Amino acid sequence: MNTNLQFNGQIPQQYQDVLTPFLFDGFSQDLISRIDFTNVSNVLELASGTGSVTKYLLEHLPMDAHLIVTDLEADMLDIARQKVYSPNLSYNVVDMTQIPYIDEQFDLIICQFGLMLVADKQKALSEMYRVLKKGGRLAFSVWGDIEANPVWDISGKVIANFLGANPMLQDPGPFSLADEGRALKLLENAGFGNSKVHRVSQLGSIETAVMAADGFIEGLPVFMAISKKDPALVQVIKQALAPQLSAALGDRPTLSPLQAWVFETTK
Repeated sequence: MNTNLQFNGQIPQQYQDVLTPFLFDGFSQDLISRIDFTNVSNVLELASGTGSVTKYLLEHLPMDAHLIVTDLEADMLDIARQKVYSPNLSYNVVDMTQIPYIDEQFDLIICQFGLMLVADKQKALSEMYRVLKKGGRLAFSVWGDIEANPVWDISGKVIANFLGANPMLQDPGPFSLADEGRALKLLENAGFGNSKVHRVSQLGSIETAVMAADGFIEGLPVFMAISKKDPALVQVIKQALAPQLSAALGDRPTLSPLQAWVFETTK
């Protein structure tokens, strides 16, 4: 496991409270709007985080369908459980490179902003292919170019001034599948055919630049790296980041263009 990508401790709550409405909820609604839920009875969500996609999934699932919601981090699932629950939903800690379910179990697999954080992306997609029924569908999203996501770009550059490298640009990392051609090739290698990719743009909005800085420093795994180097740096970097976000993206509210790739494919 890459310890630089662990979402645990105090990170999940900050991720949910600050980053989810700013960065993820709009993409969650878009992803769910693309899915045909006809004849869907068994659904697997991978890398669910704190439940942004999950809550919209439940609104569209057939009454008799069952949803298994999974994430690598138990602490992320603990937050999701507090706000998203249903008799036809179960939670489980799952590594998507070793999915603990039988072959051809699911009609639908959904994964938002998770695959790019996996070291062995090919293994993860091969596992998704294995547990999908023939004719089953996979829908997932990853971030597009970092330059098209300025709040990520600015934050990464400011953090790099203190840590010596931009953590957003590592592989695995949030932008490691920004080249949609790479993801399409991985899908092909896993056995998926007729894959489609869509560029999706959103406008993220958050009340203040200070809140955005708090979220990016304390709501992502980089918090661990900063704290390990020097706990005092957490506040120092937040104070350096907030005015740069304000200058580039405004304040009260802070608005950032966001861009992702959404992939749809069938087994």
